[in-house]
Amino acid sequence: MQKDELIQLHQILVYMRKDLNNKFGNTIEKYFENYDNLKIFPHHIHRTKAEHVYAIFLLASSIAKILSEHGDVPRSVSSRLKDTSDKIEREIIRKKRKIS
Repeated sequence: MQKDELIQLHQILVYMRKDLNNKFGNTIEKYFENYDNLKIFPHHIHRTKAEHVYAIFLLASSIAKILSEHGDVPRSVSSRLKDTSDKIEREIIRKKRKIS
């Protein structure tokens, strides 16, 4: 995917988060702590493609976890998304160390 497409996907996931927040209230905010602490949002176009991919996987895994607990999404989906986000995080750290 191109960076602009990733940013669009990122924004769609943010809309999904807002929709879930409207449906379940602030009780689900705890699921988004890692994403919020990352401080990479769709309007941060200066961030790298890898950082947006990482934010997307964190956000998607949080959404999947909520849907697995309150809906029909299998827990394995959330788990795999989280595993993938962990791999991306390690890769970003590795690249930053290589540059330094």
